[in-house]
Amino acid sequence: MSLLLAAAPEPVGGAPLWQLGVITAITSILALITLQSVLAYRAGRAPRLRATQNRVEELVGLPGWAALPGAGAIVCALVIILGATWDIGLHIDVGRDDGPLGTVAHYPLLFGLFASFLMGILAIGLAPKNPRRSSPVAFHWKGFGPVPAASALLLAGSTFGMAAFPLDDVWHRIFGVDVTLWGPTHVMIIGGTLTVGIGGALLLIEGARAAGRDPFRAKGLLRRPLPALLAAVGLYLWAASTHEFNWGVPQYRLVWHPLLLAFGAAQALVLARVLAGRGGALLALAIWLPLQAFMSLAIGGPLQVSMPSTPLFIVEALVVEAIAFRRDPARPVVFGALAGLGIGTLGFGSEYLWSQIAMPLPWTPGMLPEAIPVAIAAGISGGVIGALMAQALNGSLHRVWRPGLVLAAAGLTFFALGWNAASTSNPEGVTATMAISNVRQGPTPGHSEPHRVGDLTVRFSDPAITKNPSWIYAMGWQGDGSYIDHLKQRADGSWATTQPVPLDGKWKTMVRVHSGKTMLSTPIRFPADPAISFAGFAEQPTATRAMVPDTQIMQLERLPDAPDWAWTPAATLVLSLNLLMALLMAAVCVRIGRMAGRPGTVPAPRGTLLLLAERAFRLLGLGGGRVAGSGA
Repeated sequence: MSLLLAAAPEPVGGAPLWQLGVITAITSILALITLQSVLAYRAGRAPRLRATQNRVEELVGLPGWAALPGAGAIVCALVIILGATWDIGLHIDVGRDDGPLGTVAHYPLLFGLFASFLMGILAIGLAPKNPRRSSPVAFHWKGFGPVPAASALLLAGSTFGMAAFPLDDVWHRIFGVDVTLWGPTHVMIIGGTLTVGIGGALLLIEGARAAGRDPFRAKGLLRRPLPALLAAVGLYLWAASTHEFNWGVPQYRLVWHPLLLAFGAAQALVLARVLAGRGGALLALAIWLPLQAFMSLAIGGPLQVSMPSTPLFIVEALVVEAIAFRRDPARPVVFGALAGLGIGTLGFGSEYLWSQIAMPLPWTPGMLPEAIPVAIAAGISGGVIGALMAQALNGSLHRVWRPGLVLAAAGLTFFALGWNAASTSNPEGVTATMAISNVRQGPTPGHSEPHRVGDLTVRFSDPAITKNPSWIYAMGWQGDGSYIDHLKQRADGSWATTQPVPLDGKWKTMVRVHSGKTMLSTPIRFPADPAISFAGFAEQPTATRAMVPDTQIMQLERLPDAPDWAWTPAATLVLSLNLLMALLMAAVCVRIGRMAGRPGTVPAPRGTLLLLAERAFRLLGLGGGRVAGSGA
């Protein structure tokens, strides 16, 4: 528990200025060093940078201007998600920290964000000044020269994500601590990380095309890993977007969970299958799932915080492969819609069953009337977008009837589903009468020593809020551990815990109810918090308390005098910028697709790893032509 104890709650209101100064100084120095190296490189010097570029180029078999920043960006995206996931778990277990340097979980997050920004600078700086050695679809910046299309995307995404760090501190100084994954500055990190990861994979694809390698049509599935890698990065990020549900602390309706899973699985797996051919979706799964399992096990093991659950996407990948089993889809958009339909039905069913086994908040029958059509619509939208992205990269987007209109329809459908999922309607005047009995010393999650615990029964003044519930449970967090217990209804209509509730220390315990669009909570026991002038709630043998909108309890540390009128414009601006990142990504995919079928414009490196793979294929009897000349 040493890491948890080091992250004890501290005052709110923004990070200590000395920590901001240290981070600003370090990042400024490293940025200047990188910029100086890039300028020296473009002037014909920087021997160490050139040697590194050449080594990576020889290993990967792609031009160094694509291989070095592209692979680096993907690694950065993975590190960001690892750090962010660790940080989320730490906040759930122990509460707020004392700034960006106040917990070790922030270090990989900060490293990933800043390193991705350096990869963005590097992607621009390594761009060959000679157009004949650059990407044939590069942007031409006046006074600078050609810039590979994906390099521009990588710089934009990394800058967007990096900007979230200082803005996050500004946000907390104005609004306090809004403990949610989906705060505006957190959405900037999510959008920036997604753009960095996808941008890195697209840069590798652009480099492969420039070197005359076709990353999508090489003989043998294992010789065309880039489509699967691109999709696996998407799966990694989509799974991370559901972390509030993976830990059982969501602040949004349960329908969000199948919505995000269906859309993300369809978008990524259809993309992999269309680009890589037979087995592409399974290869994407084979790349993603071990990484995801490693992250969850590392967080729940040596990193010493509560372990998150994770979706599997196994049935979804099998559904995609089964629908395209006979032959490659002749009409990818239609295939994407059918695959999305299968994911929204069979995939939904598989995740429903998995939630009963592994998720802290299992999906319930009460959600089905809304969740099934939402999952189907989300799956179809994601499948169509994945197919359009694949066709853009394949250079066959012209075969789609009005692709812009199809993309807009799919995007607006997803937006409408999200708008509906975000909406709540809470009745007023509801109370909960809680009785605590059998108070004793007993175990609590995350602690080996006994703590004060008790049994809880609850009776709600309006039984209608418990009709067809999505969840009714007692929750405890930030007590150096995480506690969840689903209440069971008794014959007299009251609800009771099945495991004792923590009642001492730093534990914040509450009752949460979600049915339809109703999301209400009431505190059982909250410790006092002088930093936010909060007197706390003491547990009582019997107490009747108001059921209030969920976020009032979950986001207790938000400043009461914050300018609420500024929240909507800030959120709208962030969503608009994320949309801009998505449109830039689409434009880059279209530009890369123009290279399909054209001869390479730059020399193709040998690719030591590719030659070793070729020898391995031959030893295994897989045969095939030369890897170095036919695939990436």
